[in-house]
Amino acid sequence: MRRAVSGLLLLLVFLGWLSWAPWGWAGAPAELPLFALRGESLDPPSMGTLLETLRPQTITVMDPYEKQEVEFLALDLADVFDAVYSPSWREEDEIVFTCLDGYQPVIPVARVKAHSAWLAFAREDQAGFTILKQESGEQKTIDLAPYYVVWENLDDPQILMEADYGWPYQLKGVDLVESRNRFRAMTPSGASPEVQAGFQAFRVHCLHCHTVNGVGGKIGPELNAGARPAVSRERAWLQQWIGAPEEVRPNTRMPALNPALPEREQTIDALIAYLQFMAAGPAASEEP
Repeated sequence: MRRAVSGLLLLLVFLGWLSWAPWGWAGAPAELPLFALRGESLDPPSMGTLLETLRPQTITVMDPYEKQEVEFLALDLADVFDAVYSPSWREEDEIVFTCLDGYQPVIPVARVKAHSAWLAFAREDQAGFTILKQESGEQKTIDLAPYYVVWENLDDPQILMEADYGWPYQLKGVDLVESRNRFRAMTPSGASPEVQAGFQAFRVHCLHCHTVNGVGGKIGPELNAGARPAVSRERAWLQQWIGAPEEVRPNTRMPALNPALPEREQTIDALIAYLQFMAAGPAASEEP
């Protein structure tokens, strides 16, 4: 009897080990995203190697797109960065995430140091690695693969309030960059405090989709070329477009500025001030 019990315990331990062994992660991508340091490509370890050393965990978050609690299987993003860059990544300025559809958010390194971010590659509460997202007036099923950056926010009021800031899905690339070089073309030199505040707000809320002077995401249009809406549109129209775009154009893909944002109206005014300041200078090239 004692041998049978011991054998059963060994079997349970073995099965538990299989549940997190590298070949047990059927949903894990074969490769990591493309990693770079200030634009220079790196040769990171394979996903299999990371799974051997960094045990994935089940993380429960309030997903900002589904607007409910969701469980993901994920690797600690700080640990992944340690493995790819060494701990020296903590001395860098910004992280540029690039997604398959051209979405390109930029997150301060300090945010990853101060809060808990995870590199998710599967959902634990359903079969598909997808989320439901309200987009263009309808609820759509969005494929998250290969990776989705998620943040522990159930006990972190700041991350919860910031909603979808820093939650890129379909992640294909990561680059650590210097702020002064990355954003030089869109920096409002010698501007007023309101314009500077608008620049910072633009980086947080708008840069992932839009470009100014060629810097930013590729989903939305360049905002300092062609007609340049900051000067071709009335101020009231700009305020409504940023604050409630569906009232201007039903079913638009443009999201409203985060409704939970403190001093939201002042932020909208600062964004307009920034875009008007940049529009007073040279226009960006409209060439891709």
